[in-house]
Parts: sequence; structure tokens; C-alpha cells
Amino acid sequence: MIEIDNTIVESNTLDLLEGKKIVIDPGHGGVDNGTTGLTYGTKEKAVNLTVAQNIKQELEKRTAATVILTRDKDIDLGRNQLEALQKRIQIADDASADLFISIHHDAFHDPSVNGITVHYSSHQNKGENLAKILLASIFKQSIDAKNRGVKDSDFYVLKNNSAPAVLLELGFTSNKEDEIRMVSKDFQSKTAISIVDGIIEFFAK
Repeated sequence: MIEIDNTIVESNTLDLLEGKKIVIDPGHGGVDNGTTGLTYGTKEKAVNLTVAQNIKQELEKRTAATVILTRDKDIDLGRNQLEALQKRIQIADDASADLFISIHHDAFHDPSVNGITVHYSSHQNKGENLAKILLASIFKQSIDAKNRGVKDSDFYVLKNNSAPAVLLELGFTSNKEDEIRMVSKDFQSKTAISIVDGIIEFFAK
């Protein structure tokens, strides 16, 4: 069940996502590890893929949406970073995507910095609303993490996207507590459930 405008709805009875095409984008891959955990050596690319696969599974279980992953294994999407980013956009455009969600995990030189952020681009329509819905949905799951809010950012996959798009940073690999949390099955499950709840809410409004 999810709550939409103070109304409890059985999400598995919703057919509003029928015909919707949702692209889930696990960041990095192949030779590009993304960030690497300072404490346990967690590779961002691997956690991104696990989270994306969990979201796809949850969406397909609860809705009639068509779900597309930009990658479903540890592969390079291009010969360089720009080419890989362009390929992610091409996948969304080729699918005529209704929604694009990019999954990442952050890092910072100060290991005390921690928390969850959702990025959107003001160049792109509906992204801010989607970002706010997803962030609120994540923290409804009683997740013990810092809420860093939503941020207007200039990421390539956001500003060049035709579909409403957000980029989630689900913690910092450079922070010990965040790194422990991001690899836990409980957090990964709650994250997938909450993101799907947020997607359903976004399309219901």
C-alpha cells in the first residue's frame, strides 16, 4: 500500500503505469568503477547495478510499466565518459521514456560528509517535482541517514534528457556508516520499495 494525497491505495491494483516506459540507469560500469569505499573498498558501479535491478524487479512486480535498464551487467557503455553518457540518453530516447532515474553513490574528501541527495535539472521539465517526491518517499521508510535534500544540478543525463529525470546519490562511499548501510540488504530493499512508491505517486498526480 502507498499513500497518495492522504489516501491509502493498494499499489498492486494501480493500472496507471500501464504503457509507461521507465528507464533505470545504474551509473558507471566496466572500467569505470565510480567511487570506491574508503573503509571496505565498495565499488560504486556494483552497488548502483544492484539497486537498479531491485527497482526494476519491484516495478515489474507491482505495476504494468515497461522497465529498461541502461546496463544489466558490468559493462562499459562507451569508449569514454562522454560517449557513455550519450549512450544513456540514447537508450532513453530510443525507448521514448516517460521517466529516467539514475542511481549513484557519492564520495567526498571529508569522510564525515554523509547522506542522501536527489538531483534534478532546472533545464528539464518536472524534474524538481519528481526529485521531491522520491526523496520524501525514501525517508518515509524510517531510514537512518541524513536527508541532504534536492539540488538543481548540471549533470549531463539530467539536462539533456527528454523525459523527467533525476539522479539519486544514495549515500557516500567515503563515509563509513553510509558505506555499511548502502551494501545492506535491508537498506537496498527499502530503497527499491520507496522509489517505486514515489514513481507511482508521481504518475498519480
